[in-house]
Amino acid sequence: MKLALLDIKIFRIPLPEPIEAAAAGVMSGFDMVMVRATDDQGATGTGYTVMHQGQGVAVAEIIKNVFHDLLIGEDPRFIEGHWQRLWHAHHYAGRGAPLSFAIAAVDTALWDLRGHSLGEPLWRLLGGNNPKVKAYAGNIDLNFPVEKLLEGASHSLENGHRSVKMRLGKPSLKDDVARVAAMREHLGDAVELMADANEAWRVDQAVQALNELQPFGLVWLEEPITPDDYAGYRHLRQLGKIPLASGENLHTVAEFVQLIGAQGVDFPEPDMSTCGGITPFMKIAHLAEANNLPVISHGVHDVHIHLLAACPNAAYLEMHAFGLEKYMAEPLIVVDGYATAPDRPGHGIDFDLAGMAVYELD
Repeated sequence: MKLALLDIKIFRIPLPEPIEAAAAGVMSGFDMVMVRATDDQGATGTGYTVMHQGQGVAVAEIIKNVFHDLLIGEDPRFIEGHWQRLWHAHHYAGRGAPLSFAIAAVDTALWDLRGHSLGEPLWRLLGGNNPKVKAYAGNIDLNFPVEKLLEGASHSLENGHRSVKMRLGKPSLKDDVARVAAMREHLGDAVELMADANEAWRVDQAVQALNELQPFGLVWLEEPITPDDYAGYRHLRQLGKIPLASGENLHTVAEFVQLIGAQGVDFPEPDMSTCGGITPFMKIAHLAEANNLPVISHGVHDVHIHLLAACPNAAYLEMHAFGLEKYMAEPLIVVDGYATAPDRPGHGIDFDLAGMAVYELD
């Protein structure tokens, strides 16, 4: 078996409405780099990675100009070996993003190809623990006024969620606390509530936030400070106020070794798009398990459901598709707080490429 074709597409997809995060600011759309890997027997696997608008071209160029010639004619079943070759082929330009984004698209395509070749879903290929994974709604935004914030939470509950996450990082901590208080009152105590600060604070500001937010029973506070301040995370975690989640903006297994080794996180949160794909995601999940920690995911939930379904320490799947679900034949759904990994071969995502064509970049 040999890899015969590697097709790369870039899409620039507008969001249903602009969203805002404390450090990143307002985002009106996103770039999606898609890789379709076809072997010499006609089987095809699809991989994709998503990033902020304007960044996809650089990621796609790495795949076209560096990865393509390294992979064509090679056996696509040697996924770990290919991951290592791609990593070392370009690491002089900088370990991590955008290299990790580029490898993620290829790595996911190869895993999906393996699933299609064998007729098995990805979650079983990865070990198969439990196809049913606890999920939460991650689409409640920083720029929403309180009324819309509460409406969004109600909509999530109507769609089967029993856990929701809201964003923090307003200019005034007083405003953040008031919004969390309103949300907790609206949800009651039976619904789980998480909060994401998106790197809004310095360590001293995060200490104050932890103190003021503690009464609201948050499952976790996510990214209170910049993600690579491992000493800062350790300090905040030692306070014992609210469990901490972080990892969506870490791009290598080595960075998770640092974060977990510093005892700075309660919920490690890798994203297969940002950390280099399925292959390193599973290593990070096993690293968390070895340190008696759960693992959660960030974004790209139609792929992550498979990865968490293969992990005995899976805790929560973030559900946030940025409107991409309308281009999928069978998008993931939540029933009574849980999502279930599909039994279709590979990751089971069937994209409507004709519908997406209007957003494809030349």
